[in-house]
Amino acid sequence: MKMISTSNDGFTLPEETDGDLDEGSGEISLIDLWAAVYRCRAVIAAILILTQVIALGYSLLATRYYQSVTLVEVRQEAEKVLGTEADREGASSKLDADRFLNTQLDVIRSRSTANAVAESLRLYRGTQFIDAMRVTKKPDGVLILSDAEAKRQQILEVLSDNLSVNYTGDTRLAAIAFSSPDPKLSAQISNAYAENYIRNNLARKLDSSSYALQFLRDQLAEAQVRLEESEQSAVNYARRTRIVDASNAATAKGNGTQPQSLITAQLVQLNESLSKATAERIGAEQKWQKTSSLPMMNIPEVLTNQAIQGMVQRRAEAAAAYQEQLSSRQETYPSVIQAKAGVSTLDSQITSLARSIRGSIKNQYDVARQQERQLVETLDSLKNRTLSEQNQSIQLSILRRGAETNRAQYDALLQRFNQLNAESGVQTNNLSIIDKGRIPVVSSWPKWPLNIGLAAVIGLLLSAGFVIIREQLFDAIRTPGDVTERLKLPLLGVIPDADDVMDQLIDSKSVMTEAMSSIRTNLSLASDGGTHKVMMLTSTEQGEGKSSTCFALALSFARLSKRVIVIDADLRRPNMHSLFKIPNKLGVSNVIAGQNSFDDVVHKNISVNIDLITVGDIPPNPVEQLISHGFQSILDRAIAEYDLVLVDSAPVLGLADAIVLAGRTDSIIFVVEAGRNRVRSVKSGVKRLIGGGANISGVILTKVDVAQSGYSYGTYSGYNYEYKAGRDQK
Repeated sequence: MKMISTSNDGFTLPEETDGDLDEGSGEISLIDLWAAVYRCRAVIAAILILTQVIALGYSLLATRYYQSVTLVEVRQEAEKVLGTEADREGASSKLDADRFLNTQLDVIRSRSTANAVAESLRLYRGTQFIDAMRVTKKPDGVLILSDAEAKRQQILEVLSDNLSVNYTGDTRLAAIAFSSPDPKLSAQISNAYAENYIRNNLARKLDSSSYALQFLRDQLAEAQVRLEESEQSAVNYARRTRIVDASNAATAKGNGTQPQSLITAQLVQLNESLSKATAERIGAEQKWQKTSSLPMMNIPEVLTNQAIQGMVQRRAEAAAAYQEQLSSRQETYPSVIQAKAGVSTLDSQITSLARSIRGSIKNQYDVARQQERQLVETLDSLKNRTLSEQNQSIQLSILRRGAETNRAQYDALLQRFNQLNAESGVQTNNLSIIDKGRIPVVSSWPKWPLNIGLAAVIGLLLSAGFVIIREQLFDAIRTPGDVTERLKLPLLGVIPDADDVMDQLIDSKSVMTEAMSSIRTNLSLASDGGTHKVMMLTSTEQGEGKSSTCFALALSFARLSKRVIVIDADLRRPNMHSLFKIPNKLGVSNVIAGQNSFDDVVHKNISVNIDLITVGDIPPNPVEQLISHGFQSILDRAIAEYDLVLVDSAPVLGLADAIVLAGRTDSIIFVVEAGRNRVRSVKSGVKRLIGGGANISGVILTKVDVAQSGYSYGTYSGYNYEYKAGRDQK
């Protein structure tokens, strides 16, 4: 549906709308967010207050816990099983150090440490510890886990749940903290954790040393056997293959440190000769390829040949003599024939000699290629002999290296065994207690600031969820931006909400009158010919202010000295007679029924320049009345006698009255009450009108309550100016 683009100081109508009302811009501004929050301010305040009350109640009624902290220094110590990790602490990477420190934290949290703490403090005896920790019991007073093994399991879980182990900042001080309702019990358990952690660490070191000694003893025996076997294998292989030390053999050039055999030296020398032959062959080949593509007389070797140069000079002299004879005698003259034969003879000689020179270049290439081929064949033969000789030497070297490796391993194991055997009686610890846990005086839980802060965060999240759900479930047209962006229709104007609507409309200087003047101006610019003569007002549902808007438009146009007639076509719930304060006796239905004429039902000059036709008797079949010829005759008479015809129609949804009238009017003014109907409902009503052939001039947004919507009045007044500026820039 095409709309005529017009503009004024306050508003610019869009030039075109395609009737697609299902898509919006999808943009959400901060003003829209603030408006949504403002509309839900009461519920948001209730949620925030409720969460704070719950947080305060919990903080007052929750069980108080006391935390005692014991500081333990954790130094990284190198393990000395093989003797290669003695300096690990100084050379290890930061990642390895972090792994070690985190491992120690897991050791403190382990089940074995918790069991050692429970055993040292005799927590498995009786129920004193469980009672002190206020462990949940069944209603009959029996523990959740009653048998002995289950009781141990429960005590270990309680110890683990109330234990906290962390490093203090970037140091290696581990803070072992335990929380319980009893301050004294918290100090006892945190100190017991530190002591049992250090004791278990010493025990693990002692077990590790004992294991290391036995391990090294077994490895020494195996290494000695491997050493004897590898040395004997090397001797037997050398004797069987008759390989002796080749230190007196010839060595390769440039490498005097590695003894080699004579065959190896020959192989190296032959390889160098092959490289030279290959270079010569490549040079000869390139020279021949270049020579073969040139004419014989253009070959550099031919041009520089002295014999060729002499013959060329003689040929030039013979050719000159021939030309001289030819200039004074006939070609058949004996001296001319003889001169010509001399030139031909020299040409043949030059050609023969040039061909011979090019052939010599080809022969050089063939000789170089043949020499290279012979060297390759000789080198291949010598390689096979060298490889055969080297296989035996390589195998012998492998056996000797194996024996040397076994000897080095045996010496290292023997040295480490002697060192560890001497140090087995000395045990050092890399752990030490820095500060023992004290009996706390102030409770560590509940934390008032934390609880209040969490309550505030939860309250804000719940409030945000409520706002989102409410806005999604009640997706209404509230602002001018919703009209243009979501309905894709022009906005004719905004009518603020007021209790004294009639009084403000009568007052020519009121806000309501100014709003209607702006709407009137926009309607006058709705087409090239000015205001449409027949305009119908309708809405989605009844009660949105369409009748009041029709009344206000009539007053506004009448102030311009236009003769206006208002026709109340809402044959179901007429309201125009109430607004103009006249009786509803005769009207549209009486004319259609043929009981009265047009002149009989017109109420003349009920206001300055305004006439009115009421509904009259309520008919049982409103749709049939509106599509009848009688109603069309009323419109024709009104069009002929008045400057402007305003038709007040029934709502769109659920009724066909407005659809029937849509094709009989020049344009439709769609009235929408702000914040009442969902976008889907309004779109459905607009689509029904468009389907009936309606020409929708635009939308009037009524009953706009600035305070309740969350927008300031400046938002609306600034909207029109910004919208116009955006259009002008296009």
